[in-house]
This record gives sequence, C-alpha cells and structure tokens, in this order.
Amino acid sequence: MRRLVVLATLSTLAGLLVLPGTASATAIISSLDLSPTTVSGGASSVGTVTLLPLDSSPTTVLLFSSNPSTASVPSSVIAAAGQGTVTFTITTNAAAPATNVQITAAIQNTPRQATLSVNPATPPGPSLSAVSVDPSRLTGGSPTTGTITFTGATDGAIIQLSSSNTAVVQVPPEALVNGGAASGAFGVTTSAVPATTTATITAKWFGVTRSTTMTVTPGAPAPADRVTITKARWKARLLTIEATSTNPKAILSVFSQSGGFMFELTNKGGGRYSDQRGFIFSPEVITVRSNLGGSATATVTN
Repeated sequence: MRRLVVLATLSTLAGLLVLPGTASATAIISSLDLSPTTVSGGASSVGTVTLLPLDSSPTTVLLFSSNPSTASVPSSVIAAAGQGTVTFTITTNAAAPATNVQITAAIQNTPRQATLSVNPATPPGPSLSAVSVDPSRLTGGSPTTGTITFTGATDGAIIQLSSSNTAVVQVPPEALVNGGAASGAFGVTTSAVPATTTATITAKWFGVTRSTTMTVTPGAPAPADRVTITKARWKARLLTIEATSTNPKAILSVFSQSGGFMFELTNKGGGRYSDQRGFIFSPEVITVRSNLGGSATATVTN
C-alpha cells in the first residue's frame, strides 16, 4: 500500500512540473500584416504578427514564403513572454519580375497569410517625372493629347496609364516613349457630362507614379483638327509619309486601305509630321488619322 502511495505522489508531481522551453503555446495568430504590401525588387517590407491571448512563455512563430527566390523570410521569429506583437523583415530580389508572393506565419498548425506584391526594380538612368494633358479643361466629347515626360532621354519605356473616372475620361492602358526620346504622347478621349466633372490620370513606370487632373465641362465638343497629307510615296521599298495638322499637339497615325494600323508619324513641331518605313509592296492608298478627329486620304505615288 505504501508503495502505491509513493507512486501516486510522484505521478502528481510530474504532472505539475514543466521543463523550461517545452511549454506548448496557448496564443494564436489573430492577424498578419505587411507594410508596405507592394515593393519594388530590392526593397524590403516588414511583417507584423499579432498574438492573442498573451502567452506567459516565449512563442515561436514559423514563417514561410511561397517564392523565396523573390521574397525571403527568416524561418521563424520568437515573441517574448507577454509580448502581443512580433515583427520580421521580408527581403526581396532586385532582379525579380513582377510577382505576388504569399507570406505565411503559423503557430500550432494555425496559419495566417498575407500577399506581398513585388514589382521589378526601377532601372537606373532617367526616371518618369510627369504626366500632363493639354488642354486639361475641355468640353465633354472633345479629345485631347497627354504627354509623358522623363528626366532625360530614355532607351525606350512603356508606361501604364489609368483614369480614375473611365465613364468621363478614357486613356489607353499604355503609353510609349521611344528610345532616344525624353517624352511620348498618348490620346485622351472624353464623354459628354451633365455637370463639370474631374478625373485623375495616373502614369506608372516601375515604382514611380505621377498623376494629373482633368476637368470636363458640359457643352459642344471641340471641332476636329484639319489633316493634310503632303507626301505619300513608295520608292525602293520605302514608304515615306508627310502630313500636317492644324493642332501641333495632335497624334497622327497611318492606316492602310483596309483600315489596318501601319505606324505613327513623328511630330516634327509646328504641326508638321513625317516618317518612313520599309514595305515590300507598295500600299495603293493610305489614310492619316488624328487623335483629335481629323483625317485625310491619299494615293501613294511611286
């Protein structure tokens, strides 16, 4: 009987003893937040894990990345006893393409996830400095021209465009700045409005964002510009087109007789436009259209 009592006492004491570092966590992850949630490659983000309830012993949080080659995290982070939040650093790869990476934090097989958007790193050299529209105030239904400007001549750049109010102001999804140029133009269209309305046009190039505001008012649309083709010649498999517009900010594009887009003319200033491209066969008829509504058609000479 005495032996049984001793064994029972030892069993009770064993249940009360807790060896250091072996206690199981009682907290759970209530949230996982990333700041910022979008970065350019090479930049870092900070993850914050919030624990509830507070644990009286240190809590180990396991960390995982769905794409460690793009965004890497430490294998774990430890919240001290009584600590409600713990942070960790997410390091990104400067050479990574545009990627969404799932970051996971877990305790006792209870995970929380957050998404980090990693954009390509901004290239060295000239950077996007401004987006503008001239005129920036016009009546609904009138087209206009926007301009993308860089701090210097580029090797060529594609810029993403968006409008905050597509029902009133429409822009193409992208604008192009040619290699060797510091600016590029894009067409803007508007819709009729019953009252004065504003819209913000945003240009984004890698991690750089610029914006401008347009004002659209009620009224009759502006008249179209007048386009004149001064030369349309195909010689030695080279098509040369020269044209003019009464609006020096117009964008003139060349189209085939069937209506297919061929190429955009280069703005030479003062309402003069020209360009030449190689074509194996001579197009018999071409049309030059302006983003401001003007149009002209000519027969190609040899």
